[in-house]
Amino acid sequence: MSNKKNIIKVGYLLSYDYSYIFTSLQHIYEHADCIVISYDANNKTWAGNDIHIPENVFSDIKKLDIKNKIIFYKDTFFIEGMQPMDLETRQRNMMAEKMGSGGWHIQMDGDEYAYDFKVLAQFLKKNKFLLKNPAKNPFNFQVNFVTLFKHNTEGFFVITPFDEKCMLITNYPKYEYARNTNKGRILPLDFYLIHQSWAREEMEISEKINNWGHKNDFDTSKFLNSWKEVNSDNYKTFIDFHPLYKGIWKELSFFPAKNIDEFILSFSKKYPQQKLNLNLSFTKKIKMRIKSLF
Repeated sequence: MSNKKNIIKVGYLLSYDYSYIFTSLQHIYEHADCIVISYDANNKTWAGNDIHIPENVFSDIKKLDIKNKIIFYKDTFFIEGMQPMDLETRQRNMMAEKMGSGGWHIQMDGDEYAYDFKVLAQFLKKNKFLLKNPAKNPFNFQVNFVTLFKHNTEGFFVITPFDEKCMLITNYPKYEYARNTNKGRILPLDFYLIHQSWAREEMEISEKINNWGHKNDFDTSKFLNSWKEVNSDNYKTFIDFHPLYKGIWKELSFFPAKNIDEFILSFSKKYPQQKLNLNLSFTKKIKMRIKSLF
């Protein structure tokens, strides 16, 4: 995995929401140099609950892997007595080791869609000089989350404006909290990453909040009840409603679309990914970590 040609490395955590990874992979596959998909050997979530990933998920992924870029990484990622977020961070570090030293490390969740990924890949390859001596010069790139909060038969309720940030890329994958390294400098990139996040069926949402890394961070049942209330008539009343941080989720907007593929297509036309430029004067030392609600 430390092959010098492997500049763009993408890692996935595969768990209870395995079905979303197919949409995610189709957007990054062509321009990723290698892809690692990690999953628990004992079929456990970070909360210790049982999951079942059907065998056909792996065989269907292999069918997509026409250029032999994908490696499946099975290991023990649940440890009794450890907190879910600590286990997430641990898995991300173990996956980073599996991905190997060197190159740009991009860790994604299955429900994140990097449309026009070519724009990001070209930028990272153009600036591969930043990969020299990462321990001495750690670099992290932050992108804009487009968080989908709910959907109905007509479309998606989306958090706007796109102020929520996602730590996505690093040259020094020594994670301290989820995808945050807390080392080196952050450079914000004006790149949109669609996050299906909360736009799922109610049963999936319940499963999500009982198994994810943020399980113990806030009153998830209260938040779930609030989520259930969102509809076409009242969505504009949801103002500054992030359960942990003020100002990140300012409001909800509605985007018509029959399904996620139609949403991504229409959104990409309205918000095309712009050419990315490196401006080192905008970098800053990492001073705080923000918990993004995966």
